[in-house]
Amino acid sequence: MKKIITTLCLCAMFLVSGITLAACGEESAPETYTISLPTSTDYTVESDKEVAEAGQEVTLTITLLNNELVIENVLANTITCEENYNGTFSFTMPAENVTVTVQTSQLQEVHSTEFVWLDEDNLYTIAEDGEETFSWDTRDINITFANRQAMTIINETIISSNQDVIPDTAINFVPITDMNINGSSGSNEIVKGVIEINPFEINAGITYLTMEFVNGNNSWSDSNRGTLVVKITVVPYGELTLETVREELVIDLFMEMQYQTGDTFCLRIGDSDHVDGTSNLSYVDYVLTMESGRELSVEFDYILGHSYWIRLVEGDTQPDIPVGYVEEFVFENSIESGDEESEYTGYYNGSLMYMEANDRVTIDAERNPAFED
Repeated sequence: MKKIITTLCLCAMFLVSGITLAACGEESAPETYTISLPTSTDYTVESDKEVAEAGQEVTLTITLLNNELVIENVLANTITCEENYNGTFSFTMPAENVTVTVQTSQLQEVHSTEFVWLDEDNLYTIAEDGEETFSWDTRDINITFANRQAMTIINETIISSNQDVIPDTAINFVPITDMNINGSSGSNEIVKGVIEINPFEINAGITYLTMEFVNGNNSWSDSNRGTLVVKITVVPYGELTLETVREELVIDLFMEMQYQTGDTFCLRIGDSDHVDGTSNLSYVDYVLTMESGRELSVEFDYILGHSYWIRLVEGDTQPDIPVGYVEEFVFENSIESGDEESEYTGYYNGSLMYMEANDRVTIDAERNPAFED
């Protein structure tokens, strides 16, 4: 009986010893942990690893699909991911499974800072260039800088949130000095600026321009820098419509002109501040008939804040050769003679402007004696 027990014990020892020897000859695989990525209609998230060991670096590439959002923070569980120079995010894998969270916020427009602000008359809905159009106009955004004496250098960074709508290559910044505005009597201090947008490089859609400006002569103070953010909507050429109001223009013909009831005139009203790419016409011709007295009147669509010009001729069309043009228009006690060199003697190029809807402006006119029969 003892021999049997001894034999069983030796067998058990060999078995245990064999298992132990086998275990010592193998390396156990390091433990890995999963990385779960979020899904959203506002962004996509890609990771360079699906699983990772504790201590490994994981890199995330996040692409915003909604260009009205900005990424505020990226978390791996409770770990804040570090933003890299190329726009990716990274974190060190902990010894646990990770769920990635992307925190976003709505882009907020900033139109004014202590250092720089957007001018009030800017248009933030602009038109792309149309086919078969030959206008080289830019779509300008004007800014004004606070008075900083001897600011002769301005450093700027302008980034578009949607490169398909307005690529950064379509944007050009032009500083404006006091001398540019006031001539030789001005200084070389930078007082304004123009952000030019090339209509040939833009496409319909929405983007945000983030524009950072820093005083190149004195950048140490927060009061010498400012960041503006503005939403820009690009529409197809011809689909931009500016709001108009109804106005009345009256032309009072001098008595000595001796016009009669039934005489016809052609009045052209042109927009000096016409915006390329709008559905608003650059000028409109009106055929007017003398009904009684000596006044001609017309109601027309006017864009508040724009300056207009007029040209009046006898007859029902605007001829190429100005015969019988009215020479002088008297407006607000100032007389505007026509441009005699081009013979547009019925051309008024003053600041014909209305302040509010349903205004009435009267202009006195006399006939050019040079065209008398």
